[in-house]
Formats: sequence, C-alpha cells, structure tokens
Amino acid sequence: MTKLTDIHRQHGAVMGERNGVAIPLSYFAADEEHKAVRQHILLSDYSHFGIAAINGDSAWSLLNQLVSGDVSSIRDEQAMYSLILDDAGNIITDLYIACDDERFLLLSEWVSGETLCDMLRAKLAGNEEEFEDIDSIESLTPEWGMLHFEGPYAWELLAEVYGMDVIGLPYQEHMHVEDDLILLRSGKHGEYSYKLMGPQDLLANVWTQMLEAGERYDMRTGGLNYQRKVRLENPCWEPGMFNAYTGCPIALQMQWAVRYDKEAFTGLASLSDRVEQGISHRIVGMSIAGKPDAIPQRGDKVMFDGNCIGEVIVCDYSADLQACLGRLFVTDAWAWADIDGYHVVTANGPVAVTTSAVPFARNYSFLINPSEHSYVDSSRPRDLLQQLEWQKLREENE
Repeated sequence: MTKLTDIHRQHGAVMGERNGVAIPLSYFAADEEHKAVRQHILLSDYSHFGIAAINGDSAWSLLNQLVSGDVSSIRDEQAMYSLILDDAGNIITDLYIACDDERFLLLSEWVSGETLCDMLRAKLAGNEEEFEDIDSIESLTPEWGMLHFEGPYAWELLAEVYGMDVIGLPYQEHMHVEDDLILLRSGKHGEYSYKLMGPQDLLANVWTQMLEAGERYDMRTGGLNYQRKVRLENPCWEPGMFNAYTGCPIALQMQWAVRYDKEAFTGLASLSDRVEQGISHRIVGMSIAGKPDAIPQRGDKVMFDGNCIGEVIVCDYSADLQACLGRLFVTDAWAWADIDGYHVVTANGPVAVTTSAVPFARNYSFLINPSEHSYVDSSRPRDLLQQLEWQKLREENE
C-alpha cells in the first residue's frame, strides 16, 4: 500500500490491477474522463509502468542489441519509443527509453521494472567481455511511480507549477523538476501529455498539489479505463487486444518502430525473413458513419465479394466523431485504406464498413499553441478558432 493508493481509495476511485500494481480504473464516468482528455486535462496514476535503469559506458550498446530502435540516436534528456521483440520477431512489449545523464531509463506499461532488468541481464549473460562497462542494472519500481497529465492544456498547468521551461519541452524529451522528479513529454493519444516519475511519496504530494492547482483548468482525475475510448480514436499497441491475432510489427503496421539497418538486435533475423517472404495478414483501421443498429464485435467476419477476408479485432462507437471505429485483421492483399466495398457479418446482419488509416481523432491539441493560447488567461484566446474569431471582430471594428 502506498500513499498514492491511500489517496485514491479516500477519494472514491474504483481500483483494479494492471501489471501487478493496484491502480485506479476510474474516478468519474467514462464520458467525463474522456472529455477531460480531449478538452481540458486528465490526471491519472500510471504507476503500473515498469521503470528500470541501466548505467555505464556500455549501456547504450547493450540496449541497442535488445530493442528494435537505434539507441545511439538519442542524447541526454532525449527519449525514444521502441519495441522489445522475441527471437521469432514478435513484440514482447513496447517501451520508452530516456537518456538521463549517466544512465538510460526504460519505461514500459506492460512489464515490470524487474522484468525489464531480467531481459537486460539475459542479453548481457555470456557477453560480459563485450559489455564490460555496465555499472548497474536495477529496477526503480515499485519504489518509483508515475503520474500522467494529458489534455490540450496540460502544458499550462505544469508550466504554472514547474516553470516556463515546460512550455518549450519538445516531444520525447524530459527535464528534472524539484530535484528528484523527472518530467517526460510523451504520449500515445494525440493530445499534449507528460509523464512525471519519481519516488512514490513525492508523487503523492504532487497529486494533492495538482488537485488544487488544476481546479482553474477544470482538470479531472481519472483511471485507466479512459484509455479504451481514446485508444479507439488514437490506436496504439496493446497486447491484450492484438496478441491473439499477431505480434508481428509488420502485420501490425509498426514497421516505423524497427531499424532494419542496425547491425543486430533480438528478432531482427526473423523479421528480415518475413520482409523477404511476405506476410499473410495485416491490421487496418475501419469506420462506419453514424451508429448502426448492430456494432461489429470482436471475431465478426469481414467479407468481400462473398469471401471471408478477415475478422474484426475491435469496434465501438465514438460520440465525438459520430462514427463506429475499429481495427480489422484482413488478408494482406486487401489491407488497404479507403476501401468501401467490405461488410462485416454481425449478429443482426451485414454492416458495410470502410477501411481507414489511423489515427481517427482530430485532436484538439492541434489547435493549441502554448505561446499564444491559454485556458485561464482571459486576455488570450483559448485556441486557434477563438483567435481567428477575435481577429475577425477586430478587423470588422476597424
């Protein structure tokens, strides 16, 4: 039991477990938490993330043989998104890697910090002479935790608390705040998002502090269940959703996370063979305008010209986009976007679907410029649309 867990229980959070860690599943209704992410700020406890650290002059080269990305491309205070694959070239987990002065931090929402360490140690075993300058490999969790600030005005709240440097923090970079905390700008859902990591006791104090500071921004607290809707609109890799169909980055349309020009990393040989031989199926987005009487379900067959070409992986209704959104697992030859000739066989009959590129959402954060807009400063417009309205009114009154 941590101070954060106590706070969540005292404030009525519905608790659950992910990655072996007790974590809030919800604070408010799903629609309210989703609205906060898309229009204001949502504060969530992300302490289910496994966090590990590797230190030493050989740390980058050992990491480079474990992950699919090129660790040599990042410098101090920079981060990258990457994958860890098994020997067959299937995804074990995705992760962020942050270069933090004399060490690298590994952050994964799907495996524990100790599991990350075990994978590093397994890669090191038998190769100690090649990687002789590894000083330490250690898990920082569960002593460390993580808070997640997400929404179009997350930057403004954090700048108010931690200073204006937050506004200039680029995507996939981090900064130290209050000595013992690290703020990383990164996220998977298309809005401004920041991960604050450090000792659990300090994060409990931050949570309480942010409850007060966030009132002016209409900030809401939330649990992990909000991810269902935002990840429907901005899809990302999730093992529980995709592993029953495929773990292959090629089939998952995640080739962008793989550097085939690296000398070696776990799974490279198998992936290279797959590139040469081709694959049978790929994942592609799908949409249905409006809300049909029968929303396709996982496992429903996808049909074209009387033939089954695949299955529905996930599908649900997005009130924001007024459409049903989802992902299909279909024969490679038919896995293209903007095809409207397919239909899904539901329990209530066939439903026409259109394949689509992802993401689907038109993120509100794209309309926000921290140098020009503000949620709390009434002298500045809140977003680009209001800015254009003000400009038009000024022109009309001149």
